[in-house]
Amino acid sequence: MLGGSGGNVGDDVSERSRPRFHPLYGRLSDELHSRPAPVLRAPCRISHLALLTDAAGLLRSLELVGELCRRYGAPPPFREHHHEAELDGFELRYERHTEFYGLTLLRRGSESPPFDASPLELVPADWLAALPGEVVAATHIALAAAKEPPEPPAIERMFEGQRVRAAEVMDGAARVWTDWRPHGDGFTRFYVQAAESDPLRLGRLVQRLLELDTYRMMALLALPVARALAPELGELERRLTELTARIAPLRDIEEERAILAELFELAAASERRAAESVFRFAATRAYRQLVVDRLEELRERRLEPWQPLGQFLARRFEPAMRTCEAVERRLSRLSTRVARAADLVRTRVDVELQEQNQKLLASMERRAALQLRLQETVEGLSVVVLSYYAVGLLSYVLGLAKPFGLDESSKAALVGGAVPLVVGAVWLALARMRRRLRARFGD
Repeated sequence: MLGGSGGNVGDDVSERSRPRFHPLYGRLSDELHSRPAPVLRAPCRISHLALLTDAAGLLRSLELVGELCRRYGAPPPFREHHHEAELDGFELRYERHTEFYGLTLLRRGSESPPFDASPLELVPADWLAALPGEVVAATHIALAAAKEPPEPPAIERMFEGQRVRAAEVMDGAARVWTDWRPHGDGFTRFYVQAAESDPLRLGRLVQRLLELDTYRMMALLALPVARALAPELGELERRLTELTARIAPLRDIEEERAILAELFELAAASERRAAESVFRFAATRAYRQLVVDRLEELRERRLEPWQPLGQFLARRFEPAMRTCEAVERRLSRLSTRVARAADLVRTRVDVELQEQNQKLLASMERRAALQLRLQETVEGLSVVVLSYYAVGLLSYVLGLAKPFGLDESSKAALVGGAVPLVVGAVWLALARMRRRLRARFGD
């Protein structure tokens, strides 16, 4: 048995004869079929909300969708990321994403003037107020059936005198007008005029417009972050330039260590800002690409006398995205430059420490050589001293032999002849002792 809406796989094959499937096989297969486009016919009114929230808010949003379904006697959600429900006079579509969730409300067959009868009017106010998160995108779409486009004054009235952008889309299957501005209720407006009645194609068009508006707003979330970071990066770059200029004249290792400490502080500040913004900038790159993809899928053609949708986004949306890219690159390059400067100072410190170590080793070698010479001198003096006392002891012993007929001249001759032997014996004894000590304790 495999999870997912695909049901059982290989039921006609015995359990023993089929290979073992991956635990996520069913869910991964169902991913291609998740979030299907709605089947729409004109006229229709659509309202969409995208709410930014955390993981707990995402879970709570699914619970609230279940509560609304039960309130209207509809089946509750059985998937985590997508649910559709037909309620009393409107339809609800729920989509859960990584950092936001979307609610789409559809009111079919509405003949009211565009944007006068929103599906939100049919949703309980207490349920809307309980939704977790903050609205990051809000969109009204009025879908109408007509062969000829309305006159520009009628379009201006729909959008309350705001400057409008428009295009024929999907190879002339529909016409789209929007001002991409929030109106008094906080919602942006799209007026869609269907030139054909293919419900699947109209559903895909509406889905692309909703995603285009939502991903546009999600991508722009990084713009305030970039604008806040820009002056901070300027200050960090100025400090780095000053520190770099102070590296070359350095002559004292203590000054180099002080510079290194300042560079470490600068690196910490840079990495902290990078860590705080890395997710937002990465998400913006993904959302930006989705905006580009949805625009390409619209396959728009110019609709006179209005500016095309893609041209407007190219002149307004793309500069904002390039600002985010520029700040992200500056932040990355700042981290790299700080690391290079720190490596340079560390290298200088290491070289100076090596030079100091070499000087210390040379000094130790000189002291060791001096100690060796002193030791050899002491050993020579020790031979003389020991030999002197040994000869004196021999002279004393020979003096005791005087009663046995040993006269002074014979005694002097014996003592004089014994001196080389005594000196040699003492030297050999000391040399043997030195070898034994070296063999036991090393050099």
